[in-house]
Formats: sequence, structure tokens, C-alpha cells
Amino acid sequence: MKAARCLTPLALASLLLTGCWSQMELTERAFVLALAIDKGEKDKLEVTAQIYKPISQFGPPSGRSDEVSFNNVTLQGTSVSNIIRNTKTVTGRHAQFSHIQIVLISEEVARERLGELFDFFYRDPETRLGTSVMIARGRARDYLAGRAMIESTLGSQLFKQLDFSAHLAGKSLNTTILDLAFGLKSESETAMLPIVTRNSGQRQVVVQGVALAKPDRVVGSIPPDKVPYLLLLAGRYKYGLLEIPCEGDAGLAETIEVLRADTKLTPTLKGRSASARIEVEINASISELACTTIRGMADEAKFADRIAKYFKERMESVLDTLRKRKTDALGIGHRLYLRHPGEWRKIKPEWPEIYARMPIDLAVKVNILNSKMMNPEPFSRIDDH
Repeated sequence: MKAARCLTPLALASLLLTGCWSQMELTERAFVLALAIDKGEKDKLEVTAQIYKPISQFGPPSGRSDEVSFNNVTLQGTSVSNIIRNTKTVTGRHAQFSHIQIVLISEEVARERLGELFDFFYRDPETRLGTSVMIARGRARDYLAGRAMIESTLGSQLFKQLDFSAHLAGKSLNTTILDLAFGLKSESETAMLPIVTRNSGQRQVVVQGVALAKPDRVVGSIPPDKVPYLLLLAGRYKYGLLEIPCEGDAGLAETIEVLRADTKLTPTLKGRSASARIEVEINASISELACTTIRGMADEAKFADRIAKYFKERMESVLDTLRKRKTDALGIGHRLYLRHPGEWRKIKPEWPEIYARMPIDLAVKVNILNSKMMNPEPFSRIDDH
């Protein structure tokens, strides 16, 4: 009985604790799924918020098929936070960022004022730091207009394309708000961002290419054909197919499937001079042969050496591009800071110039794990038996 008398007040008190964490109801919230930031009139910003639109589940299916599950709200202002606050005057609801999937920044804005745009997202308690960030070629708002190919919203469609391009195609990388903050605020002061653009026909939206960013702005980009080799150097290549042109046969290429890639970067600092060694090991399988015949282990080893040589040339080209633009996208400077903090403080003001002329020793190894065929002879080019 004594225990029951003690539990009764606790049970009554627990009733007072039930309810939502906030006084705001769901019907008072506008869930933002994607955000696009463009250059507005004069020196203003233009922000487009893609807001989820609940669709009634009642009524005939034919009446619901043409309904769009989102609305876009576009406003202009001098700051992101002020524009977001003003969306309530259009929607009548509070903009909720807990479900946002992607933030698009037009290349025009990113080349002028990248760093200051994200101060709002760093401070906003609702925004997830795992939200993806992309650079848009042309107007960012245009990528949130129209109908999605498969997904229910354009924001979800872009997020799916980014995920495939970064993890299964090796044509770009997924950079989150947190990744961007770490990169720009590191000692290297460089970050890499995925690019969304349209193909030559201006119809299909594709996610490919990488933008190079400094703390205040985007300073350049790496084209899609060189992105896999940038990712290999950075240790961020996940999976994909890579082509090797045939020797002497114009227009023909062979393909390997990268199953795993490991990268080891070792920087060295001596006085005011720096150097680095990068070792890249690739495990792959043969996907398609067009001009090579493999009859045994010796042919396979020769083919692997040819691939390694070609990849090394492409990676060295990427390294030359990074050094010419003085963009330490591989984070060499930050690694030197972690190893030699005292010496790093002395050379940090001169780091862009030191980085531009530093020697980098590159070693590439390719391991062919399988050919995916039981008997390749019927499908090989055999000149004589």
C-alpha cells in the first residue's frame, strides 16, 4: 500500500510531461526539402525554398496523379536568414529545415561570396550538418523547377543522382555542410564540392565534376573526365568503371571495374621546403577488352602495368592543375600542421607558394583480380594460333 501511494503522484505527474517538444503543430510548419541560392537584383541574394506539399490520399487515383508534391517559394533579400524568415509571409507557416536534403549554390554566387552564405546553416539548430551541398551551373533555382524524372520532388531527384555519381560512378563526390566547414577551416583552407549541370542539349540534368573552393569563393573546377583521378589521389574513390584507350586504335577503349582503391599520402617538411609521396593501389577486374589479348599471367601483368602507367599520367595532370591554382585539395598542408605544428606556423603565410612548387612523388599499382570469364579465347583477338 505504501508503494502504491508513492507511485500514484508520479503517475499523475507523468501525464503533465506528455506532448510535443515544441508548441508548434505540424500544420504550422513548412518542411523545406531543398534550397537554391542565386544572385538577385543589385547586390541582393535570391533564395528558392522547395517546400513539401501534403497530398490528400482520398479521392480517385486519377485525380491525384497530376498533383505535384512540392511548391517553390522564391524571395530576395540581403541575407539568407532574413529571406528564410520572410517565407512565412508567403506560406503562412514556419520554415522547418530538419528534413532538408540538399543546398544548391549557383556558380555565380559561389565565385563571389561562398563562405558567408553558410553562417546561417552553421548556426541554425534545425539544419542537419549532414545536408549535401552542390554548385549549380547556371541558375540554381532552375534545377528545382519542373517535374522530377522518378522521385516525387526535384530535391530528392538531385540527391539520388548525387549519391549515384559519388558512390557508384566516380564522377563526383558528396560534400556535406560539415565537410565544407572542415575543409575551409582546416589549415589547407580548401574544399571540394560536387557540380550539377545540364548536358549539351540542355535537357538532361547530370551531376558530374568537382568545384574547388577557398574560404571566400570557388576558384575553379575539375572536369568530369579528370574527377576519378582526383578522387583516387584524395582517397575518396568508392567504385566505378574506368576506361583505358587502346594503343594505336583511335576511338577504341578498354574498361576495368574498380573494386577497391587505397591511397596513402605522406608529406615531409624540411625547413621551409615541403614534399610528399602518394601511393595509390587499385584492385580491379576486367570489364571489357577491345584490343588486348590475355592468355596467361604474363599478359595480365603487362596489361596491369599499362593501366597503372596511364592512370599515373592522368593523376599527375590533376596534381599539376591543383598546384597551378594553389588549391591544396588533398589536405597536404593540414597533414603537415598535425605532424609539425611549430614548423607549420612559420611557413603557413607562404604555404600557397610552397605548395605550388613542391615535388610530389606518385606511385600507382593496379591489381587485376579476375577477368569475369571462364574462357576468354573465343572473345579475344588472336592473330595466329
